[in-house]
Amino acid sequence: MLVALALTLWAIYCTYDGLGPFLIYAQRPLIAGSVAGLIVGHPLLGLLIGATLELAALGVYTYGGATIPDYQTGAIVGTALAAGAAGDTSAQVAIGLGVGLPAAILLSALDPVGKIITTALVHRADGYAADGNARGLALIHWVSLVPWVAVRAIPTFLAALAASGGLVKDITASIPAGFVQGMTLAGSLLPAVGFALLLGMMELSRYWYLLLIGFVAFAYLHLPLLGIALVGVAVAMLFVTLKRDEPALAVPAAPEESTVDARLTKQDLRRVFRRYFWSSQISWNYERMQALGFAYSMEPVLRRLYPEKADYVAGLQRHLQFFNTSVLIGGPLILGSSVALEEAGTPKSAASTKVALMGPMAGIGDTVVFALYNSIIFTMGASWALQGNWLGPAFAAVMVLVPYALVRRWQFGFAYREGKRLAGHLAAGALARVAQGATVLGFVVLGGFIPSIVKVVTTLTYRQTTTVQGQPVTQAVAIQDRLDELVPFLLPVLVTAGVYLLTAKARLRPVWTIGIVVVAGVVLGWLGWFAPSAPAKG
Repeated sequence: MLVALALTLWAIYCTYDGLGPFLIYAQRPLIAGSVAGLIVGHPLLGLLIGATLELAALGVYTYGGATIPDYQTGAIVGTALAAGAAGDTSAQVAIGLGVGLPAAILLSALDPVGKIITTALVHRADGYAADGNARGLALIHWVSLVPWVAVRAIPTFLAALAASGGLVKDITASIPAGFVQGMTLAGSLLPAVGFALLLGMMELSRYWYLLLIGFVAFAYLHLPLLGIALVGVAVAMLFVTLKRDEPALAVPAAPEESTVDARLTKQDLRRVFRRYFWSSQISWNYERMQALGFAYSMEPVLRRLYPEKADYVAGLQRHLQFFNTSVLIGGPLILGSSVALEEAGTPKSAASTKVALMGPMAGIGDTVVFALYNSIIFTMGASWALQGNWLGPAFAAVMVLVPYALVRRWQFGFAYREGKRLAGHLAAGALARVAQGATVLGFVVLGGFIPSIVKVVTTLTYRQTTTVQGQPVTQAVAIQDRLDELVPFLLPVLVTAGVYLLTAKARLRPVWTIGIVVVAGVVLGWLGWFAPSAPAKG
């Protein structure tokens, strides 16, 4: 029971961290599964299951609030149930993936339930705003977190309770060895899904040749993942320096400067930023998305600037209108600008600036942070974790904690200081060049990550007859050896290319693609035709 409660509390924190502060991005399966392994007393098991699901989840993010497989709960539930399974660690990992993946897909059906409840709550917040009731608005904002965590915490608790009995061990003891072998292969193939989804989001037709740089660095120069990332940084810097033809970000012209004296204190600004930092998306809903969180963050400023209730109410209602952007690159910037414009006595400019910037900033922020930066650091972390190295999740957590906090704080301060001149700064095209450089970096590292992470070889052989000293000699030749002579790591590249065609060209949904890869992995692994690595030669 204590373990079940601990896992449930961990599931609650994971959900909150991905909606609010992003301290260690515990919602990612690498972090969720690793800590779950510690809780159930099988740290290596949680590390391996979390890392495998992390690589399968690359490129799958809730852009615009889209419902995706619940990899967080899948990692926790898979680790909890696998810990009670029979067999060695490799067999337990296979069982964990066999449970975690279906659980992630099935539990995604509960995600809209939480969001629908939150959508209903936002209308209650409208009533509190109309009354100028700040406490009521804050209450609705924080209560909205309950549906989000409930749809994840309840399944986690029930699965953890089931894992505490001996039934799981009895069931898994009867699972055929071939299935375990097949699920092991499927786990090594799943990263191809994540990589394919990433490539589908990027400008592959324009930058495909950059994949070759990363591939050559790994397959022929044998650079480690960190070395490939550094090569990518160098290529990106060179690329951006030589090519400055990207169009500037389209934003409205900056209005005239205001002569109104500053009326906000540093304490007011800190209060606004703290609210946004700790709870920006906990009240996300289908109807107005991040609007309630934004209004809750702006409330201290509105209370200070508008002593008249009518003006204060108008301010709350103004910022309760639809709002959605990248919460890491964009949200703090728009928040700081809105504070400055409200202080300058130009509330209409504050509203129009929000509308003008949230779309472009969402595109840039989601691409740079979620599609590229996160994919790089979590791929590196998952790679180390698959080797049983705890540096993997620790590295990913630190690379989230420090940069995310500093970048958000800097954006807010910069936007507040610049105020109405912010639009002019953005129009200079600097953000477009940053996005271009990040894209170049992403392609280079993907070129090296794909052959290093997707593990598959063929165990098939063919017979070859040669003449030795006048006598015919028949030898069994491994097909994999011939493939390595042709192009090293050819199979991982072909698998990823095939999955890319399914997702980008055939427009197959990620859930169906994952299903196809898992079934193919189980069948081919069970038959013994393919494996994650070549068998040891006696």
